[in-house]
Amino acid sequence: MRSVLFFLMALVSGYSMGYSLKRVSVHDPSIVWDSASKTYYIFGSHRATAKTTDLMRWTTLTAPWATANSTNAANNVAFTLPQVTKIKKNGAEVNFSFNAMAWSKRGNANYNVDGNMWAPDVIYNKAMKKWCMYLSVNGDNWYSSIILLTSDKITGPYRYQAPVVISGFHTGTSYKDTDLEIVIGTQSSLPSRYAVGNNWGRRYPNCIDPCVFYDEAGKLWLSYGSWSGGIYMLELDEQTGLRDYDVEYRLTGSGDGITVDPYFGKKIAGGYYASGEGSYIEYIGGYYYLFVTNGGLAAGGVANDYNNGGYQMRVFRSQNPDGPYVDSHRQAALYPSYLLNFGLRENDGNRGINIFGAYTSWGSQVTGNMGERSQGHCSIIAADDGRAYLVYHTRFQNWGEAHQVRVHQVFQNKSGWLVAAPFEYTGEQVKSADIATTQQIGTAKIAGKYKLLTHNYKLDHTAKAISAPGDIELKSDGTISGAVTGTWSIEEGTSYVTIQTGTSLYDGVMIEQTLEPTDRKTPSFTALCTATGVTIWGYQTEASTGIADIVTDRVQKAETFYDLHGRRVLQSQRPGIYIRNGKKYVIR
Repeated sequence: MRSVLFFLMALVSGYSMGYSLKRVSVHDPSIVWDSASKTYYIFGSHRATAKTTDLMRWTTLTAPWATANSTNAANNVAFTLPQVTKIKKNGAEVNFSFNAMAWSKRGNANYNVDGNMWAPDVIYNKAMKKWCMYLSVNGDNWYSSIILLTSDKITGPYRYQAPVVISGFHTGTSYKDTDLEIVIGTQSSLPSRYAVGNNWGRRYPNCIDPCVFYDEAGKLWLSYGSWSGGIYMLELDEQTGLRDYDVEYRLTGSGDGITVDPYFGKKIAGGYYASGEGSYIEYIGGYYYLFVTNGGLAAGGVANDYNNGGYQMRVFRSQNPDGPYVDSHRQAALYPSYLLNFGLRENDGNRGINIFGAYTSWGSQVTGNMGERSQGHCSIIAADDGRAYLVYHTRFQNWGEAHQVRVHQVFQNKSGWLVAAPFEYTGEQVKSADIATTQQIGTAKIAGKYKLLTHNYKLDHTAKAISAPGDIELKSDGTISGAVTGTWSIEEGTSYVTIQTGTSLYDGVMIEQTLEPTDRKTPSFTALCTATGVTIWGYQTEASTGIADIVTDRVQKAETFYDLHGRRVLQSQRPGIYIRNGKKYVIR
């Protein structure tokens, strides 16, 4: 019905459909590129899988499990018998066999694995020449594990190899059934730092939500974890795809403030039960970017339940794969104590860049009941086509817990921070490198009336609060009027735009976007306030009719004039909008 409606809208408005979209529902989508078939795949929780060649039209499929006796094994037998039962430690082989299914059952006698296969990440291992799936087999009371499955084909079948990391050995002798002693040596009893009973979640991770990536030196890493004790990182063995058992982690910190653990590795984000899950790391333009999703994954709207809803992607970066990760205003991804980090009562100082959040009345599709909310558990890819894409699932303003996948192109602003395109990807051709070397929108075409959307941090998700745009005008004299006032400028010859409103200075990019669901193109911007981590979006609704309010004569070489930020410049500067003696000039 919605497709028919969009088609009728296009006919009535006189616009043609320049593209078509085919939606899928994949929760916690992790994107991977298969160069052989020139196809993108996303893998999500509960075996949800889809593929596409253009990031617009998706087809669902299922990647089967394999065992010794089956190429389409049932979930309750797929993770019982590992293929790898010998592990190398300091050159010697150690016997170890782990029944991931039995481990997860320990937390609940009525355990059902069908709803507990969470957030897989798939990567091609160049040394193994295998597709490697890292899958969370979740269990109650932190009895979870991240396991490795491999396949010769990206579509499977995938067969269980061995565990990578295991959580929940917080009482008694259960640790004897894990690889803890292989990692830290034989223990006469459970080390006291792990004997924390039901307080496990303040100190240590639930072993779910894996992200596996190669760094720029070719080293293989795993980030993982959720809420609980935070996001941790381990080095993997490139030859086996499992943890590198020869890498040792020296205990750092104490109590709930442990930041390096001999078994779990290095903590890079979260902690003390502050929310945050679904970590994903990608190297783009000189930095490793860490995405973490804060809040509750539900659509929200439950009174007095502040953990219900509020899913929101936060971004940090580092020059090293294992951190330290910080946001644009130098706040660490690692928490010093428990802080509420989402929703109306957020008190952690707005930690992490808010790349975007719940919003509505945007364009022609993100409106009414289809306003986006609770977006998150994303993945991001620096693709072979010269672009970078952010892939996430979203719920909607009035559509219950139903969810769909969305894709937005992302760019780096002049400070190297990521900003997301204001509309989902519909085949736009601008590449990441083009932003610094080409001006996608001519200066004369920027002036006009715009919708301005501010992605603020604090929304009342118990009331399903959602951000909506206001009306502004970017005037040809470099000023802004309407819902906010200020100034704007573009760096000629590039697509870097600067927007000043009040005390907030936003750095971003000005690009052409498709005004969904038509093929109409319009100037659009996405920009970040480095000092606060707040993102704004804008798109032009009506072009300016002229520049009659600007004096257009050329200044003399000897005269002093200034750019829109008050910086003294010379007349030989390339064309732009400048100020002299209180008047604005266009230098052509």
